[in-house]
Amino acid sequence: MAKIDDISFAKLVSGGKVCRTTCLVFRDKIDSRWWRKTGTVYSPDDFKEVISTNPETVILGIGLLNKLTVAPETLTLFEREGIKCEVMDSQPAVDRFNALYDSGKSVVGAFHLM
Repeated sequence: MAKIDDISFAKLVSGGKVCRTTCLVFRDKIDSRWWRKTGTVYSPDDFKEVISTNPETVILGIGLLNKLTVAPETLTLFEREGIKCEVMDSQPAVDRFNALYDSGKSVVGAFHLM
């Protein structure tokens, strides 16, 4: 899988694959079927697969226009697991994901595309 090539409203492109919904991006795959427990919040239950891969960093892209919130329990979960979590709008989140990807870090990104 390649780093993220582009993000725009309702579209993320990585390695030639186009995602049109909220997705998880791992170093080696994209999960475009991933969906949150609730539509407007990143909740701890949303990240079971992410936790199982034990990344160094998780990047949470909270949107381009419509901003998601991050439940405090989600941040606590990552902290408890020893995983750094960074929360930002989705465009800078892509830039940060790519920088960590390029540096060889173990990174997972969750991106809200609206």
